[in-house]
Amino acid sequence: MDFSDGPGTPSDEAPSAPRRRGRPRSQETIARDAQVLKALGEGPKTKEQLVDELGLAPQLVYLSLWRLKRDQRVEKTSDGVARHTWSVVA
Repeated sequence: MDFSDGPGTPSDEAPSAPRRRGRPRSQETIARDAQVLKALGEGPKTKEQLVDELGLAPQLVYLSLWRLKRDQRVEKTSDGVARHTWSVVA
Protein backbone atom coordinates (compact mmCIF):
# COMPACT_ATOMS: atom_id res chain seq x y z
CA MET A 1 0.00 0.00 0.00
CA ASP A 2 1.31 3.46 -0.90
CA PHE A 3 0.10 6.41 1.15
CA SER A 4 2.48 8.94 -0.36
CA ASP A 5 -0.32 10.90 -2.05
CA GLY A 6 -2.85 10.64 0.76
CA PRO A 7 -3.62 12.88 3.70
CA GLY A 8 -1.17 12.96 6.55
CA THR A 9 1.92 12.81 4.37
CA PRO A 10 4.84 14.97 5.40
CA SER A 11 4.97 18.36 3.78
CA ASP A 12 7.95 19.57 1.79
CA GLU A 13 7.88 22.78 3.81
CA ALA A 14 10.39 23.31 6.59
CA PRO A 15 8.89 22.75 10.02
CA SER A 16 8.12 25.93 11.91
CA ALA A 17 9.64 26.64 15.30
CA PRO A 18 7.85 24.79 18.09
CA ARG A 19 5.21 26.86 19.80
CA ARG A 20 5.53 27.30 23.54
CA ARG A 21 2.37 26.80 25.50
CA GLY A 22 1.28 28.90 28.44
CA ARG A 23 2.25 32.38 29.40
CA PRO A 24 5.70 33.82 28.72
CA ARG A 25 8.33 33.50 31.44
CA SER A 26 8.96 36.54 33.58
CA GLN A 27 12.32 38.26 33.52
CA GLU A 28 12.81 37.09 37.11
CA THR A 29 12.37 33.45 36.06
CA ILE A 30 14.70 33.86 33.07
CA ALA A 31 17.34 35.45 35.31
CA ARG A 32 17.00 32.69 37.93
CA ASP A 33 17.40 29.97 35.28
CA ALA A 34 20.53 31.74 34.01
CA GLN A 35 21.87 31.96 37.57
CA VAL A 36 21.38 28.21 38.09
CA LEU A 37 22.97 27.44 34.72
CA LYS A 38 25.96 29.64 35.53
CA ALA A 39 26.46 27.91 38.89
CA LEU A 40 26.38 24.51 37.17
CA GLY A 41 28.95 25.79 34.69
CA GLU A 42 31.44 25.72 37.58
CA GLY A 43 30.91 21.98 37.97
CA PRO A 44 28.29 19.37 38.90
CA LYS A 45 26.20 20.13 41.97
CA THR A 46 23.27 18.70 43.88
CA LYS A 47 20.03 20.63 44.20
CA GLU A 48 20.85 21.21 47.88
CA GLN A 49 24.27 22.68 46.99
CA LEU A 50 22.58 25.05 44.53
CA VAL A 51 20.06 26.12 47.19
CA ASP A 52 22.88 26.89 49.65
CA GLU A 53 25.11 28.59 47.09
CA LEU A 54 22.44 30.73 45.45
CA GLY A 55 20.28 31.41 48.50
CA LEU A 56 17.11 30.45 46.65
CA ALA A 57 14.12 28.44 47.86
CA PRO A 58 14.38 24.72 47.07
CA GLN A 59 11.18 24.85 44.98
CA LEU A 60 12.59 27.62 42.77
CA VAL A 61 15.83 25.70 42.18
CA TYR A 62 13.83 22.57 41.35
CA LEU A 63 11.70 24.45 38.83
CA SER A 64 14.78 25.99 37.19
CA LEU A 65 16.43 22.58 36.95
CA TRP A 66 13.25 21.08 35.49
CA ARG A 67 13.04 23.78 32.79
CA LEU A 68 16.75 23.54 31.99
CA LYS A 69 16.50 19.74 31.73
CA ARG A 70 13.42 20.01 29.49
CA ASP A 71 15.39 22.40 27.24
CA GLN A 72 18.29 19.89 27.24
CA ARG A 73 20.72 22.35 28.81
CA VAL A 74 21.42 20.30 31.96
CA GLU A 75 21.34 16.63 32.85
CA LYS A 76 20.80 14.72 36.07
CA THR A 77 22.97 11.80 37.12
CA SER A 78 22.78 9.59 40.18
CA ASP A 79 25.61 8.40 42.38
CA GLY A 80 23.69 5.18 42.98
CA VAL A 81 22.89 5.99 46.60
CA ALA A 82 20.37 8.78 47.09
CA ARG A 83 21.88 11.91 45.63
CA HIS A 84 21.33 13.33 42.18
CA THR A 85 23.94 15.57 40.66
CA TRP A 86 23.12 18.14 38.01
CA SER A 87 25.56 19.29 35.35
CA VAL A 88 25.61 21.27 32.11
CA VAL A 89 25.09 19.19 28.98
CA ALA A 90 28.32 19.08 27.02
